[in-house]
Amino acid sequence: MIFVLVYTVATLAIFSIGKAAESEQLSIALGGQYATQMTDASEKLEELDTAVKKTLLFNESDGSEKAREDIWRLSSDIKKSVSSLPLDQSFSTSWLNYLGRLGNYAKEANRSEDNEEYHKVMAQASKNLRELADQWEVATVGMVSGRLSMDDWKNRLDSADKGHDWAGMGTAVKQYTESDFPLTASESDSMKKKELRDMADAKVTSDEAVDRFKRLFPSVSNDIISVESSKPGSPYPFYHIRFAENQSIGYIDITEKGGHVLSFLSERPFGKESLPFEDIQKKAEAFLMDTGYTDLVYEESRENNTAWHFVYVRVEPDYKAKVFSDTIHLKVAKDTGGIVGLDASEYIRKEKTTSQPITKKDWKKFFHSGVTIAKEELAYVENDRLEQRLTHYLTVTMDENGQTGTYAVIIDTETSEVIKTEKLQ
Repeated sequence: MIFVLVYTVATLAIFSIGKAAESEQLSIALGGQYATQMTDASEKLEELDTAVKKTLLFNESDGSEKAREDIWRLSSDIKKSVSSLPLDQSFSTSWLNYLGRLGNYAKEANRSEDNEEYHKVMAQASKNLRELADQWEVATVGMVSGRLSMDDWKNRLDSADKGHDWAGMGTAVKQYTESDFPLTASESDSMKKKELRDMADAKVTSDEAVDRFKRLFPSVSNDIISVESSKPGSPYPFYHIRFAENQSIGYIDITEKGGHVLSFLSERPFGKESLPFEDIQKKAEAFLMDTGYTDLVYEESRENNTAWHFVYVRVEPDYKAKVFSDTIHLKVAKDTGGIVGLDASEYIRKEKTTSQPITKKDWKKFFHSGVTIAKEELAYVENDRLEQRLTHYLTVTMDENGQTGTYAVIIDTETSEVIKTEKLQ
């Protein structure tokens, strides 16, 4: 027994030492990866500063086209490196935002004829970028050796221990972003939409929200566990209602303004029977009508073993165009046709659409001779400048070595700009 005990203790000790050594090796290996990413970010930050300065040499945008492409590429590369590092969250978020806006501004310069404005913005950006590069060099000194363990990395990133204020650096980057690249009108509208700032609906009380829940979901709303308000600072205040009914548990979120259903989720056991798809779709659309979502059309559906997932899109009345940013997602049980999931947050944040000319187009000249237009409809789609544009939403096909390739091609009705091309199958 003594021999067995001694042997066991010795074996466990050897195993523990081995695992500790292995853990330390993994920790150092991960630290080496971080060091590589930080070195890459530092090197490309210098290249980015040089590329920005190159674009300031020319009065015409053509002369700086290559350098502007480098700005967009380098800013994207640095974002990838920075996002993989365990940096202070406030700094990382601000830094990624600044890099993204810098790269996009350089890219958008191809569409602008105002080179004076570009020079003014980039001259200030160059100055701020140089200051950021200097701060980055000071903050990361000693962190690129590749020999630091994870504990060493944590200590180096802890501003309290090392005296470097990463959060303060993030605040500085945020200020640079706001001064160098203020929000455009379309971006400001997008922010308002996401935060429902312009929602004019009257407020509802928590009791009114509960009454609406009971009217829409009478089968599961008899036993409400709690009603809570969203936390301060939420983009849109809402009531969070949790419930339990027989074997069902779940929640529903209802906005304070207007009492709109943001989301609903119910978990319960599912039966083995399955209703026909047409019956399930009818039940889904009857629910949408009862809820007041009357300006929607069916877009697509998919299934799993227990439910169908439906997507409905809002239709703008003037052009009868689909607004693909305004959708409602429904999850409908196969056994009863009951609603077990809903997400209407995109639909509630309705896009503001404007009238737009529809220029005549000759699709036979626009597309190659081997392309066939299978379907054509109008739709509002957001372009890369965050603008809602009226588009021709085309489904086209072409022969691909004996196989049929199907694509969605989205084309601006006024400018004929190809906003997006996506392969469907």
